[in-house]
Amino acid sequence: MNPTLCSGSDAPRVQIISHSDAGELVCASAARISTTQGSALTVFERSKEKENNGTLIEKVVASGHRSVVEHAVFTVAFDNVSVCTEEFVIEFRLASYTVQSRRYVDFSDIGFYTPDMPQACEGPYKSHMTALFETYARLLDMGIPKEDARFVLPYCFRSNFYCTMNARELMHMMATMLWGRGREIPELVALGTSLKQQLEAFFPNLPDTMRSQYEKHNGDMRYRLPETIPAVAEPAVAAARGVLCSVTPEADETVRCAAMQNGAMTCALPPMTLEEIVSGERPRELELIRAVFRIEGLSLAAVTHLVRHRVQSVLVPQVMQAIVANRYVLPPTVAENPEAAAVYHHAFAENTRVLRELAEKGLPVSAMQYFAMAGHLLDCSCAMNGRELKHFFALRTCNRAQWEIRAVAEELLFALREHGEVFRLFGPSCYTGGCCPEGRFCCGKMQEMQRKYSR
Repeated sequence: MNPTLCSGSDAPRVQIISHSDAGELVCASAARISTTQGSALTVFERSKEKENNGTLIEKVVASGHRSVVEHAVFTVAFDNVSVCTEEFVIEFRLASYTVQSRRYVDFSDIGFYTPDMPQACEGPYKSHMTALFETYARLLDMGIPKEDARFVLPYCFRSNFYCTMNARELMHMMATMLWGRGREIPELVALGTSLKQQLEAFFPNLPDTMRSQYEKHNGDMRYRLPETIPAVAEPAVAAARGVLCSVTPEADETVRCAAMQNGAMTCALPPMTLEEIVSGERPRELELIRAVFRIEGLSLAAVTHLVRHRVQSVLVPQVMQAIVANRYVLPPTVAENPEAAAVYHHAFAENTRVLRELAEKGLPVSAMQYFAMAGHLLDCSCAMNGRELKHFFALRTCNRAQWEIRAVAEELLFALREHGEVFRLFGPSCYTGGCCPEGRFCCGKMQEMQRKYSR
């Protein structure tokens, strides 16, 4: 096993690999249709004859109507970026993502990113990161599952994924990398610069028009890096827990009343039951109730499972905060194996030692994030409406869900059931729908799961 360093052709890259064929033409048509007579197809055909499509788009966007560029769609490949960059990117909600799974793929040879740093730091940094990959491989050899061995992987390890966004969201991401909260991270600035150059081939002047909007927020201290690397606590084991903060009062009545109002045209029918509403084709009534909750001590690895739910408000602190607090998860598979546990705990202790040592040698503050390990913990805050909660619990209380997020989801669901009967209708798919959607990956415990969530 020999993880490679990111350099040359292995350096982080971002590339637009696909785009809508008539992006500028469609966006220009959208810019015209709100103030032009004629049908949608008539305006589109007229736009084909115009030579000022690009200028029109810039003019409309400059006036604040940026929605017109949402009609252009791009698919972007992030190649050999650090997983810190992955965490940054997937916070942009209006996108589709497909990421290489760390639960199922062996990452022993994936390699890692080396940021710029003083020469005195570079050698120890590379030696330490290589050692963490060797620890990962050693844990696999001891029989530890990939999804648990990955907790020792450093957050400089390489990630590869695709995302699809409309032009507005892609330019928002680009601008955030260059002039927003990513501006102090050299890796993000380099990727943002590359994206800007590629986007200018489609919309020559639009990317630069966004600069002033983002630079005006530079005083937001929440996203500024400290001048020096902060003190790092001693490493300590902790476990995740879900804390329910607030729930819509009288959730059952809210859902029932909304259903009655929504079905006023068929008032001769008897009122729908909660079960009929929740299992219906279009349960929009659930969107009127919500829950706010906090997840304390969720591993960085599990955070990726949480933020994949895009129809929510979620606050995830900077990765650096996980290193400063230095709490980490101890998976049961490791705890039950004394030899593996010793290797595992040593990895976190050694990571702390090396980080402190390199901080004394002038490690840049922006490089500190790459010392985060997938098992380090963060506290996250979330708000979901009832419809998204139903979807969240269907996926995350399933036996195939990652064990941390599953335990938290179960805890939150049973807490929610104290606030309304409607929440008793939420749970894994085998409980709510009577069948398992996992195919050959089915756990075979449907009756057991149905009993568990019926109580």
